Amino acid sequence: MTLFSPSQGYSTLDFQSNSNTRMTTSVSGKTHRRKIGAQSWTLKIQSPQMTKADFLADYSFLVQQDGQFGSFTIVPPEIGSTRGTASGTITVVDDSSVSPAYNNQKGSSAIGVSGGSGTLKKGDIIKFSNHDKVYMLTEDVNLDGSTVDTLSLHPPLVTDLGAATITYNSVPIKVFMDSDQLKFITQTDGTYKYEIVLNEEI
Repeated sequence: MTLFSPSQGYSTLDFQSNSNTRMTTSVSGKTHRRKIGAQSWTLKIQSPQMTKADFLADYSFLVQQDGQFGSFTIVPPEIGSTRGTASGTITVVDDSSVSPAYNNQKGSSAIGVSGGSGTLKKGDIIKFSNHDKVYMLTEDVNLDGSTVDTLSLHPPLVTDLGAATITYNSVPIKVFMDSDQLKFITQTDGTYKYEIVLNEEI
């Protein structure tokens, strides 16, 4: 999957969590809510003012995606790496013999891991090596490198985890563009800028 690395970075990022809930309200006013569909992320990104050469380097990549048809990866600015001090390789533990038992199956929000050192912080985004979904940590975790530590995450796992490692720095999100139209703005001083909305592809 091709990584999009914008030539001049971004000036703003809107990062949005999308959850799907079906709600009905009875005559008595009582509400009934049911979770439907999967959670996903949306990124709205605006470029800084750019020279024509820098702009066309970015624009030509985006045009090649054919609107909503193509997919690529992007590392979101500011939030793409942990705020903690984690280092080393962190590996998923899938072992019912340890206490507590970690099965790490689809629907679980508590994942057993080992290895690495330092800290990961709630609000950090992470990705497992065996599928594309990106998750957010909901609790801080201290990694001691020798015992099994617990990662609390949202949303719950969308698939069973087997042997996998975790990316916590420069986390790539697989995305596609929100529209088949791709416009840009040119200023009277000869500079250019663009804004794109990207949806996570799961």
